[in-house]
Amino acid sequence: MDVHAKMNRAQFLRGATAAAVGSMVAGISTALAAPSDAEQTAPKVQGRYGEAPMLAERVQRGELPPVEQRLPENPYVVPHAWLTPGKYGGWMQWACTSADDWGTTHFIQESMYGHSPLRWLKDGLEIGPGLAERWETNQDTSVWTFYFRKGLKWSDGHPWTVDDILFWWEDEVQIPDLNELPPDEARSGKGTLMQMRKIDDYTLQLIFDAPAPLTADRLAMWVKRGIGPRWMDPKHYLAQFHPKYNPDVDRATWVETFTAKRDFAINPECPTMTGWMLESYTKGQNSVWVRNPYYWCVDQWGNQLPYIDGITQTNVQDAQVLRLRITSGQVDYVHGGFVPLTLADVSVLRQAEPRSGLEVRFWDSGSGTSSMYFFNYDYADPKMRALIREPKFRKALSHAYNRANVQKVVYFNTGELTTGTLSPKALEYNVEGGRRVYEEWRDSALRYDPDYAKRLLDEIGVTDKNRDGWREMPDGSPLVITLDYPADQPPDSEHVRKNELLAKDWQAIGLNTRLNPVTPTTFGDQWAAGQILTTTAWEVGDGPNHLVYPQWLVPLERSRWAPLEGTFYAVRGTPKEREELDIDPYKRTPPRMAPEPGGPIDRLWQIYDQTKVEPDVLKRIYMVWDMIKIHVQEGPFFSGTVANTPRLVLVKKGLRNVPRREDLALGGFVNPWIHPTPAVYDPEAYYWEDPAAHPRA
Repeated sequence: MDVHAKMNRAQFLRGATAAAVGSMVAGISTALAAPSDAEQTAPKVQGRYGEAPMLAERVQRGELPPVEQRLPENPYVVPHAWLTPGKYGGWMQWACTSADDWGTTHFIQESMYGHSPLRWLKDGLEIGPGLAERWETNQDTSVWTFYFRKGLKWSDGHPWTVDDILFWWEDEVQIPDLNELPPDEARSGKGTLMQMRKIDDYTLQLIFDAPAPLTADRLAMWVKRGIGPRWMDPKHYLAQFHPKYNPDVDRATWVETFTAKRDFAINPECPTMTGWMLESYTKGQNSVWVRNPYYWCVDQWGNQLPYIDGITQTNVQDAQVLRLRITSGQVDYVHGGFVPLTLADVSVLRQAEPRSGLEVRFWDSGSGTSSMYFFNYDYADPKMRALIREPKFRKALSHAYNRANVQKVVYFNTGELTTGTLSPKALEYNVEGGRRVYEEWRDSALRYDPDYAKRLLDEIGVTDKNRDGWREMPDGSPLVITLDYPADQPPDSEHVRKNELLAKDWQAIGLNTRLNPVTPTTFGDQWAAGQILTTTAWEVGDGPNHLVYPQWLVPLERSRWAPLEGTFYAVRGTPKEREELDIDPYKRTPPRMAPEPGGPIDRLWQIYDQTKVEPDVLKRIYMVWDMIKIHVQEGPFFSGTVANTPRLVLVKKGLRNVPRREDLALGGFVNPWIHPTPAVYDPEAYYWEDPAAHPRA
């Protein structure tokens, strides 16, 4: 089954309103086998390659090889219809806010797709080539073969080969001390890990003991290596810090050293495949990125990207200071997913436009929840855990939530009210019968009905036993609900404002509810250990289908609504699966527990494992619907507010090739990190109309 051009979903979606699911599935099978007539293969570059003048000067001085030798034999050609030929030069100032180092490192990583074998295109409707220029699978999708671009080079000029993937797989994932757990796409539906087979320097096979139909989707998701699974690291550089290759490394400290050295967002020496490479880094403050002379992507006119010389990414820890930087014109580009700007800021931003030079644009968020809340299903306190696992308790709190009020106050009456689902743009909702399934989940615990909520609480014994005005646990002990969130959330963020309104709603039905900011640096570890009761500063935006990143649908890792059970799933197939079984789950390393036999998570796992070995897309869709039924009947396991609200994108006057909403296939798909925005729109192709007016500061 050759899929050398694109795996097309647009044909599937277009047919959703006109044909039965079965006939649409046949259309998908055809699209997987070969490009449809509507598709076009990647554009070909005519003539010689262009390059930045600063690089041409280095070539003349003998410091760099010619551009034709720096690019692979067949460079990736960015295919977007909105692109125009650009100009080289200039600098971009980016900014975001975070109390930790995310603002310095991770947000800019989410903007660069350079490490991905495959890429999402057209807001997730298609999968296109990336580092791999073509790929194929056998009939049952148990063996995948990827043909990578010959002549790829790391940013230091060293050849990239499949050995760099094998290094990650053999010398990082399979070294327990590094705690590099294998990603879910590395497992078959039987829970066993895949095998990698090197055919040659540019050809790699992934071999599973059962069908793995979503492999291509999962190789397109995230940006790899920094956000999401790494999937590769520069062996030629990192081998010197690894005891397997260098017996002289200090065995006591090598893990710490190796982990720091492999992070290309903090270590300028570490080679990268992204369009810009790190020049300098100041923890928590800023990072400076400069053009990678070996970047392997060009535009359709043959110009090597990126156009812009570099980016300074500044982390401003105070949200108000960040707003001042934006409105005073010190920032050139703002992506809505990286800053705490909300619809409440639109008026001020538009008033500041003459001073800031920033045009306000809107892309669709694609969110299934907007600001949400969810309880820790594996909370350490047994009495509270038992209450959390009672569906009537979670349903009562959902029905006590006045979402329409939050929609009005926080989201300016945009979006649609929802109990909380995955993205409404997801594939499974855009087929025959899919809308009905979506609406059933969306509306399952949506109705604002405080009296009904009180009756549900009464039925499970959560009543005011001592008549102090607050409801107690069924055994009469105090019940306090904390709305926990990282303390770096600005007071006027959508999450904090939602929490304030949510707390009032729950207090109104007799639940003692308090807002509780938690130190951001410890939040994740405490949550994973069952020490934090709720998470209230997140949202669900995941797509483009439920199975490509199903962690909200099915607990598979430590950060979502069932962290200990998710961790248990994540270590299946590794030695840790059978270790520490006689130890309290909360004292294991890492903390983990098996699900209750026959319980909702056990059943979700069983269905999910079936989807991973089912090559028939129609059957997989039905299985997803079966998992959604569990959420409808026994949830909500997470609770949203409104779906698909707009997200802000601010673009400085004169910055070109930044798409508008009407340019994008689905109006944008901003919120899910697995559909990495703006990386999917190739910021390397952005350029300044007047580069000289935007020098490096």
